[in-house]
Amino acid sequence: MVLAAGFDGTLARDGRCDERCIEVLRELSATGRKLILVTGRELRRLLEIFPEARLFDYIVAENGAVLHRTATRQSEILGQAPPEILLQELRRRQVTPLRVGSSIISTAAKYFEVAREALRKLKLHMDYELVTNDDTLLILPPGIDKASGMNEALRELGVSRHNLVAIGNAENDLPLLASAEHAVVVNNAAESIKEAADRVTQGEYCEGFLELARDLIATDLAASVPRRRVVLGKGEDQREILLSPCQDSVLVSGPDEAARSLICNRLLDQLMQQDYQCCVIGADRNVPFAASRSSFADMSSWGDAHDAPRLTDVLTALEPPTHSIEINLAALPPETRPVFVDALLLQLQALHDRAGRPHCILIHHAHHFLTGSQAANAIRRLSEVTMIYSTAEASQLPSAVLNDVKLTIATGQPGVDAPDVAGASTEAQAVIAGGSVCRISLLRPSPGSTSVTSTEEVTVPGF
Repeated sequence: MVLAAGFDGTLARDGRCDERCIEVLRELSATGRKLILVTGRELRRLLEIFPEARLFDYIVAENGAVLHRTATRQSEILGQAPPEILLQELRRRQVTPLRVGSSIISTAAKYFEVAREALRKLKLHMDYELVTNDDTLLILPPGIDKASGMNEALRELGVSRHNLVAIGNAENDLPLLASAEHAVVVNNAAESIKEAADRVTQGEYCEGFLELARDLIATDLAASVPRRRVVLGKGEDQREILLSPCQDSVLVSGPDEAARSLICNRLLDQLMQQDYQCCVIGADRNVPFAASRSSFADMSSWGDAHDAPRLTDVLTALEPPTHSIEINLAALPPETRPVFVDALLLQLQALHDRAGRPHCILIHHAHHFLTGSQAANAIRRLSEVTMIYSTAEASQLPSAVLNDVKLTIATGQPGVDAPDVAGASTEAQAVIAGGSVCRISLLRPSPGSTSVTSTEEVTVPGF
């Protein structure tokens, strides 16, 4: 997990960072978590007043325009330099102080209207953005904000934004808070900023940061509710039935393979649209099983009916945090496919331990691949991954795999292939009818999931 923190108004008050914050930053770093400081300040000025900033792995300075790697002390400018004609116009209008960084311009917040008029006069108002941070006004170049700079740092770390916790307090933190999986705002922030948060700390400034940091060290925020959801369908009362990524595992069962594939593809589509990394496993001798391909532009295929995939190629393909893959084992003899899947799951577990991804693993015809205790043990260790099992023979899955399931979607006729899952009845697993209505059972609700007491008729779009 990566923690991104603002400086002014979050870690620091009046430009000074409490020694307790510095100490807890050392504790966080010692746990192996990556730390990123995100600030509107220029890098040089920041290091002058806060040399402890080098406790962070990266510093995103100038509101996202500069990326500094503390280990190598190398900096990269991510935004364009401010045009001289704009600087001259602001000076002509007696805007002072006027601080010019590598990409951004900053001054006092009272010059907001003056700066806006200057941009309009120069016809730059569509290109530059004005953002306030407490009593400071930032004039930002195109495409630059705290989220854009953070994304570059995450790309270098090989970490997804779904593994990002961000804490801030000001208007210029809003893009960063919107991008993070868990957004925290300290209590000294304005009410409009608090509305963008998943959590508002009880304490202000350093006290608020300490509150989050200690919770992160103690529990890894295990009780936090995921911000994003996957919509499974709508119930009879038209409320959405939701799945919590990285918490809920799903069994899609029934004899109708086309229906199962459609539901799985709908889940994949929503996950990938939100930049969750997915790994799809199957053995199809004819066509890719994640279809249509246009829906999954950022997905590559490994293996086909003639060539078996190599584990090294699969793992290399998963290095980009938002890139998903499908693995086709059709070229392998059926008796060796479970062995390959066992080895793959162990490697995916190691990747998840290191980088917190992939976020979802979908296994088509799961009863053919998950046959032994080794696969079940690997799945238990992948408890923070959404597992989707698609099968026509759910009763043949190992009990440890079925016990991992929190939600079932059954297709076919009532009573057909209802798996023996603890906490669910045969009736709860069945389909109500063909067409657009299927029956969904939520076995063990998790935080953020829709509460379905036993079983519910749900309209699944496109089915």
